[in-house]
Amino acid sequence: MTLLRQFFYSVIISLTAWVNVSFAEPLLNGLSLHQELGQDIFVGALYSESLSNNADTLLNSTQPMRLELKIVVAEGMSARQFSRLWIEGMAVNQRADVLTAQAENVVFFDKLFNGRLAQNDHIVIRNTPNQGVSVEVNTHQLGVIKDAKFFNILLSTWIGRVPLSSGFRDGLLKMGDVDGSLRARFDSLQPSAARKQIIASWLQSASSSVAAISSSSKAAISSSSRAQASSAPVIAAPIPAPMPLPIEAPKLELPVIAASSSSAAVEEVEPEEDEGPALTTQSLLARQFYISDVLQKVNEKVRYPSRAFERNQEGFIRVQVVLDRAGNVLSTSFIEESRYPLLNREANDAISRAAPFPPVPDAILGNRIEVSIPLRFVIPR
Repeated sequence: MTLLRQFFYSVIISLTAWVNVSFAEPLLNGLSLHQELGQDIFVGALYSESLSNNADTLLNSTQPMRLELKIVVAEGMSARQFSRLWIEGMAVNQRADVLTAQAENVVFFDKLFNGRLAQNDHIVIRNTPNQGVSVEVNTHQLGVIKDAKFFNILLSTWIGRVPLSSGFRDGLLKMGDVDGSLRARFDSLQPSAARKQIIASWLQSASSSVAAISSSSKAAISSSSRAQASSAPVIAAPIPAPMPLPIEAPKLELPVIAASSSSAAVEEVEPEEDEGPALTTQSLLARQFYISDVLQKVNEKVRYPSRAFERNQEGFIRVQVVLDRAGNVLSTSFIEESRYPLLNREANDAISRAAPFPPVPDAILGNRIEVSIPLRFVIPR
């Protein structure tokens, strides 16, 4: 009897251990601060069941993961600004066929955010195997996307081959070795009770507009968009080749790209509005393919400065470019600079050489379009 009791005890202990392992809470893989134009925008945390410093390992994983973002910028973020980050990141890191297949999910994701994100808002994007991708703001679940692959596609925006911020990417891939002060800051950011009630009011609006993704919405993708999906170039990783021949030594100043003759001064560019036209599958694909076209054109004009190449200077740069509907450059500004002026200058000059860009497609509404152009200068070894 004693042996039988011991056997049952061992079985119970084994089952308990298996359950604890199977449903273990994902671990903090990394923590990072996202900045734009020198301003703190949000703190992000990536949790995964298995810690890793390899982006490809995480992007190809089916393990439970979640990405948390806490807004820190005082004025918050408009829904359009928040959405544009993901759209640009996916356009750079995904193939055209993947963008087309996930277009409806991206539109669904975009429509979940029915108002302006405020300081201290807490966004949680959670991937649960066999359940899908849930999106929460301030503990309120706004919706669920059944396709688990969508989480990895969203995550590629931040840790893909061409992330929107190299510093943010590095911080998420720390394998748990996070900065203590940043962790304390992240933990201290909490939405107020009043703000939670505002987010709760989003649910009623969201349920009426995106309660489900209907199969009939596929008809919104025009035949021209589908044709473009098969031929539109998507930059997987814009790594410029080094210049093999000596060229004139570039100056160290960072000149502003001259606007076209029809352009106005930078001060006349209208600020981004909180409200805008609803995103559709057609406008989404048009925007993503247009971004890919712009990146392709800039990438073709990049030359590795000979002096930077000789000095083994490498770096990641991201430039925000504002275009009018004709494709003329209205303004440029560095979102992220490298520490080498030669590379920064070349990024600006490459955009100047590539301009003007193609006219903005009719499916993309508005008087102007903002595109962030990431360039990664890497010397092949």
